[in-house]
Amino acid sequence: MTPAAAVARAVLVLGAVLLAVTLGARGLSPLPDLALVLVVAWALLRGPLVGAAAGLATGWLVDLVPPGPTHLGVTALVHAAAGYLAGRARVEGPVAAPRVAVVALGAAALVEAVAVVGALAVSAPVDLAEVALRCLLTATAAAVVVPLVVGAERSLVRRRFG
Repeated sequence: MTPAAAVARAVLVLGAVLLAVTLGARGLSPLPDLALVLVVAWALLRGPLVGAAAGLATGWLVDLVPPGPTHLGVTALVHAAAGYLAGRARVEGPVAAPRVAVVALGAAALVEAVAVVGALAVSAPVDLAEVALRCLLTATAAAVVVPLVVGAERSLVRRRFG
């Protein structure tokens, strides 16, 4: 990966995280996990190891941006696991929206399940309808965004090497 590509990916993730924080601060809830959508995109494009690395880096950023979670690093580890599992679903060729939605739904369910367990561990209330809606919103956003991100990445690779 070139330095320019790394910077572009970092800017995309930062934009997704800041957009989620901004919309959340305005009272919009539930929101899709836009950072996870990008992790799923890169995992489906490059495979499980890149998915895990992208998830780890993205999760660290999510952990560090206020309001951030109580336990630093948990988001990073969960996003890394979700990225790894999403990367295991990688196939050569076009990325179909229904496949992306199913993979993203699984990744979102993993992330949300860990959050629910964490909330239950400290006796915090959990709204399962909101959790389910957030998973569905993440899967829907992924079905729209991931094919665009994958197409743009493949186009850049063709231009660079083709």
